[in-house]
Amino acid sequence: MNDVESPSLQVTLANEASFRSYLYSIFIEELQKAREDLGANRKILNQMEISEHLGVSPTSIREYEKLGLPFSQISKRKFYDISECEKWIKQQHID
Repeated sequence: MNDVESPSLQVTLANEASFRSYLYSIFIEELQKAREDLGANRKILNQMEISEHLGVSPTSIREYEKLGLPFSQISKRKFYDISECEKWIKQQHID
């Protein structure tokens, strides 16, 4: 049998606010790491990703390109800067 007791955590009202703040900072840090691992912080997306991000179909993205939606192209692949596309959409009043 193991005679070693597990450490216990006791939170009193006096330090509850600092404990909550500590837990919040850990949560935010881990969330940021998870987003980075998933690539969620990327600023450049392909056509399918930008359509999902903006909540429109890839066909709409192609139509928006004809209207001036900014994109870059390497060979046949197109790339879209999220902030530039969002800025363009706001200027066009397209939702």
